[in-house]
Amino acid sequence: MVRIYTLLYIYTFFALGAFCSCEPEAIDGGRDMRPVEGTYVIDYTFEGTRTSTRSIHQDQPANQRISSLTYLLYGKDGESKESMLLKRREIPDISKDTKWPLKRETMTWGQREALKDTLEQGMDYKVVFVANIDSSIVKWTADGTPNGTLWCPLREAESFSAAYLQLPVRPFTDSDMFYLFTSSVNSEDKGADRDHPYNCPVLLQRVVTRTDFFTERLPEWDMTIKEGKIEIPDTVKTYFQPALIPLYSKLIMGGTDAHIFNSAKGSTTNLLNAMKEAFSAEQKKWTPTDPTKTDSVNTAAKYGKYAGGMLTISNNLDQDPTPIISVLSGKSAIPLVGSLLETSLRNDFIQILWKQSWRMDADHKTPTTQAEVVYGSGSGANRIFLDRTAKAGLSTSARIPVDTTYISELQQGFFHRFEGFSLISYGLPGQNKITAIKWYASDGTTHTLTQELQTNQGGNEWYQVTYRPIHSLDCLGNPNPIPVGMVCDINTLLPLREMLPKEGEETSAWTDEEVEALRAAMIGLLNTDDFKAYKYTAPTSDGTGETITLPVGVPDLSADDALQINSEWKVEKHR
Repeated sequence: MVRIYTLLYIYTFFALGAFCSCEPEAIDGGRDMRPVEGTYVIDYTFEGTRTSTRSIHQDQPANQRISSLTYLLYGKDGESKESMLLKRREIPDISKDTKWPLKRETMTWGQREALKDTLEQGMDYKVVFVANIDSSIVKWTADGTPNGTLWCPLREAESFSAAYLQLPVRPFTDSDMFYLFTSSVNSEDKGADRDHPYNCPVLLQRVVTRTDFFTERLPEWDMTIKEGKIEIPDTVKTYFQPALIPLYSKLIMGGTDAHIFNSAKGSTTNLLNAMKEAFSAEQKKWTPTDPTKTDSVNTAAKYGKYAGGMLTISNNLDQDPTPIISVLSGKSAIPLVGSLLETSLRNDFIQILWKQSWRMDADHKTPTTQAEVVYGSGSGANRIFLDRTAKAGLSTSARIPVDTTYISELQQGFFHRFEGFSLISYGLPGQNKITAIKWYASDGTTHTLTQELQTNQGGNEWYQVTYRPIHSLDCLGNPNPIPVGMVCDINTLLPLREMLPKEGEETSAWTDEEVEALRAAMIGLLNTDDFKAYKYTAPTSDGTGETITLPVGVPDLSADDALQINSEWKVEKHR
């Protein structure tokens, strides 16, 4: 029975070697059953170790991430100064049924035999384990196609310093990323000899690095034209609103971009000037020389003070425009924001970016199925050596399935959808200089996002690159404003008691009674035909709702030269 079993094992061992595209460069004629003098047994154990990794889409157990395991032994043979390949073998029985970490009690008999070796005392060795390079199992091919010629990613394996893992031409999956373990071994490290074996713990670590690329997919909008205008669905307006609010804030908060604030302030100043002129005209009617009018001096002085009060209020607004900003920040802003929303979504550049976020052509929707990353000047890392150093030489990545979607609440109550892919590559700080990302649709349509990026990732790191085509907006001017009627609370816009000096503050102080009288006089003017454009509305029974309507010029953002669209490329490290 022993002889039959041994022959079967030898047959299986050499059959695997014959069919594996990574043919062993050197295999000894057989392992000693027990060490001879001057040698020792080394046991490779995975007990207490782990496979350190991150899967592409979700956490995957090691038995699904490791499909094959290759053992390489390097040593200095004779007078050679280089560590040359002495042995190479595939660890058998690696499958989805393998229990990780590999423990002696859970290994198969073949694994227990393959995970030990006999080495010479005093000799320097390099021990290497590489996962997922056996093309007879993983099916690596030279051209990346399923039916291509089997191809081994481990190249120039004869020398430890020259051996490297070539980046495959097809993308990695969760079950075939490369993992590597290397260690220097000498019997003197642990006093190993014929009677004292050498225990070598093995920790497989992923040598590739992960970069997630996501682009925001804006809500579908077919841009149907009705009555000469493109229809804008409410879903589009709701989604776009968070990008518009920061712009609106800049338009009302002062500074060079404060076009809406300047218009609202101008309208308020015009109202105050008109009332000042009306009170001044009334003052002139009450001259002391007119015998038909009684108390002319006091009445003329009253209207003169009212006119002066308008000037004081206007000057105070110049110094402290808080009342105007308060109005623009409240519910009065609704029609102003609505106008900005309407015109910005009719901007040609906005509509182009909206379509591109679906990665479709102008005539029909075409879902993206693949993407690839373009590197400048061949800076993409495509070789990683057994000492974990990497070299560049790649211009374009493999085409990767676009198959990941996530929803992010970027602002409270506003959810954004992102779609993308995971690039598994080699990390090389200073290289991997991305210049563009190409998206491929099933019908052959291609959309290219041109952007220079560099994550500077090392090995076994996880970064995310997020692209938002419409991250923020800037108004470039207001040459042709759209007039919008802003209904505002008159007491918020013109808080008279706060804007006129109180008794004891100045010689021209206003008593509370005078302030109330001025307020009544102003309401009286608003009810005349000369001021009917302001559409004064009296308060309701509870004292609220007393409003006027101010004309405010809102920028027309549909003009290409009126709007600057700022995209965002955000690079962040997960861990």
